[in-house]
Amino acid sequence: MSIDRRFSISATAALFPVLLLCGWLVVHEWRAYVGADDALRAFEAYRAGLEAVEKVSAERGPTNSLLGQALPIPQAMMLSLRRARDDSDARIEKLLAMLQADRCQSCVVEPARIAEARSELADARANADRLIDLPLASRRERALTGAVDRMIGIVPQFAPAINALAANVVKGDAGALNCLILATLSADLREYAGQLGSHFTAALTARRPLDEDDQLAIERTEGRIDQLRALIDAHVRGRPALNSLAFDRMNREYFGVGIAYITDVRRLATRAGGAGISPGQLANRYVPQMRSISAFRDQVLDLAQTEVRRHREEAMALLAGSALASFLLIAALLSMVMLFRRRVIRPLLDATRVIGAIANGDLTAEVPAAPYRDEVKAMFDAIDVLKANSVERDRLERERASLIYELKTMAETDFLTRLLNRRAFESRARATCAEQNAAAPELALIMFDLDHFKKINDTYGHDTGDRALQIVAALCRETCRPSDIVARWGGEEFAVLSRVHDAAQALAIADRLRRRIRETRIPFEGGEGFTMTASFGVAFGLASASACDSGDVGRLFRRADRLLYQAKEAGRDRVVADPTTVLDDAP
Repeated sequence: MSIDRRFSISATAALFPVLLLCGWLVVHEWRAYVGADDALRAFEAYRAGLEAVEKVSAERGPTNSLLGQALPIPQAMMLSLRRARDDSDARIEKLLAMLQADRCQSCVVEPARIAEARSELADARANADRLIDLPLASRRERALTGAVDRMIGIVPQFAPAINALAANVVKGDAGALNCLILATLSADLREYAGQLGSHFTAALTARRPLDEDDQLAIERTEGRIDQLRALIDAHVRGRPALNSLAFDRMNREYFGVGIAYITDVRRLATRAGGAGISPGQLANRYVPQMRSISAFRDQVLDLAQTEVRRHREEAMALLAGSALASFLLIAALLSMVMLFRRRVIRPLLDATRVIGAIANGDLTAEVPAAPYRDEVKAMFDAIDVLKANSVERDRLERERASLIYELKTMAETDFLTRLLNRRAFESRARATCAEQNAAAPELALIMFDLDHFKKINDTYGHDTGDRALQIVAALCRETCRPSDIVARWGGEEFAVLSRVHDAAQALAIADRLRRRIRETRIPFEGGEGFTMTASFGVAFGLASASACDSGDVGRLFRRADRLLYQAKEAGRDRVVADPTTVLDDAP
């Protein structure tokens, strides 16, 4: 055992307990910081979830108004509904983006359920739109009630994700628990307040009195609102930060004006002719009172966010302090060890270390520049020569590898267009065919040929024809996707190989490229230039290793070529696909 090894073992044995203690401290503080950071990310997603639920709930207001509005629908009411739906979609997209974000591991909870709720929301909207398009007299009460219930049923589907996010926040910062409970209660209160107004839609639209089912639904919802109010009061009591102007405003506007208005409408709706107002009129008076609930919820969320951020900043400060203290302690100990090693041990081992590094191919090892004398100096001079020779040999080998790579690139590239040539395209096509990609299972081969290209060469000259080919190659690079394989097949013929989800995706690529070629003007010296067209053939196959082995790639090329010539025979400037589908600009 060398003296360097014995010294290293002794130094490690002395430093290990210190390193272990410092490491444990830093890891502990790191986990606390990660938990606090995850709590902040989860809180942001939690808040986005509550806002998405609010927008979906608020969307019912203009929907109910239109369900009770006779045709023709005023443009202002349609615009209000469209704006409400756009707000809902934007909030749901924001929530999904947060749930699927890699940076927030704790936020990845049930995105599929949110996406399913979004799909069901679209179906509920379509159902409501069908009723709105009918004359008012043709809108059956059962259909109206069903449309309202479907819209109401969307909101509960967000609850599992929102509750999971709240649990993640509390896991990272238990101090935010009360605010989260209060925010959830406020969000529930906003939802049930909206449901309370929705229960009048069918009766107001039919201009009839409330029946027993309507009365029962209203009683049940009012009871739940009373429970939520009592729970909110219990959580606010004794907490000055929560007992604020927003809380007073909610009590005054919603529980005062809003509930009183609903009580009046309910009383009027017991008469034989109904309340005598439309759902839109109810929404115009009632919905503004619910905004005080959202304002109180936002204040509670702001308090919770302040708490979560403060907890994260404290965790970050503790982490930074423990890391800095550990670093300084370890650095001081290591400095003493390294100083002793450099002045006592290293001169004995430098020669062996450098020679061993060069022998192992490590040409970055520095030869000691200390003022050695006599034989030791001659040895280090010889090591310098050995290192220089090794560096030169390594440089020559790198130049050789670079030259081989350049030759390979030249062999695979068309010199005029800088696209792949035919041989390289066929090789990459077989490799692409063998790849597995569930998102793009189909293989689409797009072959196209410039129409009347010989006439272009004869009319404008071969230099202009070459320029036209280069412009088409540039259009291919701009139009096709980065994953597509593009090549000059030969002459004026080009090929594009794409992995696609379905045939429509490939046809869209081909038609977009066809249009760009047709719309691009080729410059010509001495003239205004000219345009040209191209004919396309698109063949499809299922990508798999077995298909590649059986020769399906060759058949795919032949089918695409045959479809290309069908496009030529059909009049050029069009896309012919397999099975035969023609895309052109004919009216």
